[in-house]
Parts: sequence; structure tokens; C-alpha cells
Amino acid sequence: MKYCNSCKRHVEPVKSKWSWKWFLLLALTLVGWIFYAMNHFIFKKEDRCPYCDMDQLSKLSPEEREQRKRKRQHRLEIRAEELSQGTDEMADNTMITYDKEAEKLLQEATRTFEDGDWGKAIKLIDKAIKIYDEDEEVLEVFPAFKKKARYLYQSGRNDEAWELYNTLYHKCDSNRSLLAQLFEEKGKMLIYEQKHLVALREMIMAKIYRDWSYLDQGREVEIDYEWTENEVFVDLAEKSDRENRWEEVRAILVEAYDDLENLPFAEVNLKVKKVLR
Repeated sequence: MKYCNSCKRHVEPVKSKWSWKWFLLLALTLVGWIFYAMNHFIFKKEDRCPYCDMDQLSKLSPEEREQRKRKRQHRLEIRAEELSQGTDEMADNTMITYDKEAEKLLQEATRTFEDGDWGKAIKLIDKAIKIYDEDEEVLEVFPAFKKKARYLYQSGRNDEAWELYNTLYHKCDSNRSLLAQLFEEKGKMLIYEQKHLVALREMIMAKIYRDWSYLDQGREVEIDYEWTENEVFVDLAEKSDRENRWEEVRAILVEAYDDLENLPFAEVNLKVKKVLR
């Protein structure tokens, strides 16, 4: 359904009407009528109002746009308040979406998935995602996208999961906290696939972005500059038969952390990749 701004009501879009005048006129060109018919029945989009035949259609009515605007402003106010109080849990990998309706749908999706109805669970997440506008800040929609990717993966729809991860990477842009979560999530899914070597690289990238986010938040005291506190890296190195290479990789990372803020991510990533190859 779309909203016709001419009729001022919701309609089911249809194709523009067939014109016998144009058909007969083009029939005089011998082949023109063929292209007209092909265009109408095959290529023409359903983008017209069935009542006024106008193409002045939009996804939402003015009232619905205003309602979404108010809800979005409310979500922004909640996040601003949490940031001012130092309780912005989004950076700590929670599932807060700043929208009660979306949060309720995600909780229902969790229960549905645990009951074994994976397809329905993913559809519920899609409903939660649709609550947000297409240009909504990714911080608000990210938990739903992340949950969907995980469920796709666990449902055996790996290709769809990776496609969504790639989409998320571009959506996250330069948000270090979200990129940290994204790399970590990819690492977990690779571990699930028993692809420990690639998982190790993803987890390393996740830590770099996580530590960058700590710098942004003034939490430098939480950064492990020596790369010795997390046993996940050693464990993955062992499982991927690269245990003898981990110390060399750690040396590269420790050196790069001498100037963490200006760490050359692409260069470090390439060095790590070469050592672990």
C-alpha cells in the first residue's frame, strides 16, 4: 500500500492505463506496437493510483510522516539523556533500540526463534526494522540488523547473513563502537563455522575498533595495550594451527598501539594477514 497525495488516501498501486490510441498509432510503424505491449505488460511499474491514475504516490501519509518524526525525536531524546548520564548501553553491546514497539518485536523474535520457528523470527525482526525510516541513524537500527544476521546464520542461510554483514559495514561508516560489534559478530559466526583462522583476524580487528571506541569515550584505562588479557586470541591461534605465529602477531599489534589513535588500520590488517597466512 502507498499513499496517493492527489486522492489523499492509501491505495494499492497499479500500472498506468492501457492506451488504445497509442497502440493503434504505433501499429502503423509495423513493430512499434510490439514494443508498446512489451513495455506495458513486462517492464512498466505499478506506480499509479487506481482512482486518479496519477503517480503522486509516497510511502507514508503526512500524518504518518509526522508520527514517525515524533517517535524518532523521542528516541533521540532518550539516547541524549543516557549519554549525558553516562548510561549509553548501546556501546556495551546490548539490544536497546530506543523504540518500545521495535524492542517488543525483537523480544518476541527471540522467543519464536528459541521455539524453533526460525523463519517467523526473522520476519518479526524485519517488522522491527521497518519501524525506522530508511535514513534513520544506524545506531538505532543496528541491534535489529545484528540480530537478524545471527539468526540467518544459525538458520543455515549463511550467504544472506554475510550479505547483511557487508551492508552493515557500509552503514556503520566511521562509528567505531558499531564496527567493533560487527567484527566481533563476524568472528563469532566464523567460529561457529569452525573457520578459526579467519575468525582470529576478525576478532583482532574487533579489538582495535573496540579500543578506539574506548579512546572516544575516555575509557583508556580499559585498553589492554599488551594484548595479553584476552585468551580468545591464543585459543583461536591454537585451533587454526598458528600458535607459533601468535607472538609475532602480538608484537606487531603492541608496536602499533604505541600510537593507537593514529594506528594505520589497513596496514596493520595486511601485516597480520601475512603473518597468519
